[in-house]
Amino acid sequence: MFALHRRAGVLLAGLLAAGALAGQADAATTKVRLHTKADTTRYLTEDANGLASMRPSNASDPAQKWLKTTTDSGFAVYTNVKTGHCLTGRGLQGAPIVTAEKCFPGATKQQWNLGVSGDLKLRLNGFVAQVNPSTLTGVLMAFFTVKPNQQWHTHPAS
Repeated sequence: MFALHRRAGVLLAGLLAAGALAGQADAATTKVRLHTKADTTRYLTEDANGLASMRPSNASDPAQKWLKTTTDSGFAVYTNVKTGHCLTGRGLQGAPIVTAEKCFPGATKQQWNLGVSGDLKLRLNGFVAQVNPSTLTGVLMAFFTVKPNQQWHTHPAS
């Protein structure tokens, strides 16, 4: 009987260890480029001022490449390959712009979920990133209304 309990304990420990490894594997990192449905010729870029903006496609520009690292519950952190800054959102009050800033582990203002509708939703408050309809280059926070300038798509980057 003792041997049976011991085997069950060893099996349980093995399952827990496998689960922990699977959790680490879930924190996958991929290199991507992002654009909206509204304009597939412009890609999300960190500009010289640390602002997220849309620039003409340049597959070799490291400022248009982002490391997507999964966190949990479908969210991920997007880190700019060129600067190491994280895509950062905020609320709708004041300056509702999207920037790229120093990364802070666990910061909900830097965790995004790319939903099935293409919405790039911020964990902090549920608002989404949209290309500014006035300038067509800046990126702002907004309520999701299923507009093409709010529907994002990723492509693998090398």
